[in-house]
Amino acid sequence: MHLKKLLFFLLLPVFAYGLEILAPIKYSIHEEEFASVSVKLSQEEIDNGISLEFRIGKDYFMFGMDPERDVYCKSMRIKPGKNVLEVVYTNQDGKQIKKSVEFFRYSILYKESEEPPSKFEEIPFHQKKNEEKCAKCHNMGTQPEDIIPEKPEKSPCYSCHKVLTSRKKVHAPSANWLCTYCHKDVGLSYKRFDTPFPISQVCFSCHEYREKVWMNKKYVHGPTSTGQCNICHNPHSSNNIFFLKKPIFKLCTSCHAEKASGTHVLAGFVFGKSHPTHGRPDPSRPGRELVCSSCHNPHASNYRYMFNNDYTGDRYLCQMCHKK
Repeated sequence: MHLKKLLFFLLLPVFAYGLEILAPIKYSIHEEEFASVSVKLSQEEIDNGISLEFRIGKDYFMFGMDPERDVYCKSMRIKPGKNVLEVVYTNQDGKQIKKSVEFFRYSILYKESEEPPSKFEEIPFHQKKNEEKCAKCHNMGTQPEDIIPEKPEKSPCYSCHKVLTSRKKVHAPSANWLCTYCHKDVGLSYKRFDTPFPISQVCFSCHEYREKVWMNKKYVHGPTSTGQCNICHNPHSSNNIFFLKKPIFKLCTSCHAEKASGTHVLAGFVFGKSHPTHGRPDPSRPGRELVCSSCHNPHASNYRYMFNNDYTGDRYLCQMCHKK
C-alpha cells in the first residue's frame, strides 16, 4: 500500500498539469476543411514548459513556450471523416503530456465522411462557457451585419477565421468580413452564429433571382430542391470556379459515380468508344473545359435530363457544339 502511494506522488508532477483542449470540441462535427485548434495551459505548465505540438494527420505545428501566454491557437487542415488532434506538451525535464480529441469532418462528397458515427454530433463552439475562455485575447463581440470593417483585422471574426478566406476565390460576404450577414447572432448561447437548415434561405436572400428561375422549372436537381446549396458550394471561399468544393467533373461524379469513367453519351460516336466528358476544351464555352455542366444544368431544367437551355431533345443539345 505504501509503495502505491509513493508511485502516485512521484507521477503526480507529470499528470496533474491542467492542459485543456478548448477546440475542437470532443466528438464535434465540422464541415469546413479547416479546424480551429485552441489549447489552454496551467501556470505550472507555462513556467516549466519547453514546447507545445499540434498534430492532425499530416498537418503539424510546434510552438515554443511564451511565459506571457497561456492559450495557443492555430487553424489546421482536416481530412474528410474522422480526425484526431494530438497535443504534446514537453517540459524542461523532457517529460511529456499527451492529450487528444476525436472529431469528424462531414461531407457527402467523400465516401469516408458521408455518415458520421453516432458518437459524433453538431456542437456549436460559440457558447458562453467557451467564449469566456477566449475573451482574454479575442474580441467575442458581434460585427454589425451592414457595416464593412475598415480592414479585415477590425472584424472580431478575423483572428480565428482568416484561414477561411485563404483560397483563390472568396465569396463577397467573406471577402468583406460581413460574417453576420449570414451567421446571425440570435442571442441564444447555444445557437449563436449558427446558420439555418436548409441554408438556401440565407443564399436566396441575395440570390433571389436564381430562386425564382430555378424553382419554377419542371425538374430541379436534388441539392437545389432541398435547399442545400453548401453540398456543392463553399460559402466562404474556394480554389474552384463558382466556389465549388471540387472541380466540376470530380464534384458531379462524387454522387454520380457511374459516370466517373470519363466516358458517357452515344457509345461509338467519336473519340473511340464514347463521347468525352472532361479533359477536352468546350466548343460552346471558349476557355472552359468540357465537363458535365457543358450539357447538364446543375440546378434546374425543363428537360428530364437537366439539359442546358431547356433543350427538349438530344439533337438540339448536340448542336451547341456541333453546329454543322
